[in-house]
Amino acid sequence: MFIRFFKSNNATALLFLPLIAIAIWAFGFISPTILPVKQAMPLYELIAGIFINIPWLSTAIGLLLVIGEAFLLNFIVNENEISNKQTYLPALFYIVFMSNNKAMLTLHPLLFGNLFILFALQKLMSSYRKDKAFSNAFDAGLLISIATLFYLPYFIFLPLLGVGLILFRPFNWREWIISFLGAAVPFIFILTYYFWNDRLDQLFYDKIFYALIREKTISTLSNNFYFMIGIGWMLIIVSLWKIILGEGIGSQRTKKSIIFLVWFFFLSALSISLAPEISTKYFSALAIPAAVFCSNYFANIKKEWWAEFLFLLLLSSLILNLLA
Repeated sequence: MFIRFFKSNNATALLFLPLIAIAIWAFGFISPTILPVKQAMPLYELIAGIFINIPWLSTAIGLLLVIGEAFLLNFIVNENEISNKQTYLPALFYIVFMSNNKAMLTLHPLLFGNLFILFALQKLMSSYRKDKAFSNAFDAGLLISIATLFYLPYFIFLPLLGVGLILFRPFNWREWIISFLGAAVPFIFILTYYFWNDRLDQLFYDKIFYALIREKTISTLSNNFYFMIGIGWMLIIVSLWKIILGEGIGSQRTKKSIIFLVWFFFLSALSISLAPEISTKYFSALAIPAAVFCSNYFANIKKEWWAEFLFLLLLSSLILNLLA
């Protein structure tokens, strides 16, 4: 039902994806929560501070970001031939993975971070076989750096600039320098702003050092959560294994893109160790490669009933967790 419908290249899926997201995020509107912006990174503090007293609006913006990012991820997958089939499954899985817990059904810094990371991935992947990619290299560095100004641990994705240039480009030292210059620009501006206003101590201690060294707290987790996370990780690991075995991988460009996303997956896992607390929302970066891996796996399952069963199992565990 779900997999067969979104597996096809049917444009009506564009209407149903937002409806699925709205249905899941209804739990967030029923009991909206607002994350504190104190000691948050500058760009998130600036934007989220506007909506801190309007919970429903904060939740609505979070929902719009998830829907927009799902469509953007789907475009990246199809445009860059990451999958051998044109489907809407990447968007579907991204929505599910980004909505798997009540803590995620609100506006949080990783939603903004993911948006800029996705644009950076598109810049790097679209540089494949271009004669010159100076603007792609600069923009990718700039976008990853902006993501960091929303959520500090995303600085761990800066090595993706080198990985992307190695995989998608012939060696050009100017592209490497330009990419890291792009990454430096937002921090030059933010340092200048805080220095000009005599607030450098606040930037370094309240927003950078404190965010990295403060003691991690653990959210209260139900048995339904462990069931859902077990199902989710089982599917991700199986999908990653199928990718490693080369299932559904055809062209050289597809192989390079998959290797790039595997690097992204492991860096995303490392970013979790830098999160301020143990909560599913800090797994958000993993949703990007996990959605691609799972969509590839489900698109290539030959027995439709098995694909539908696995997805319904994942969706049911998500709903049970939200009802807990």
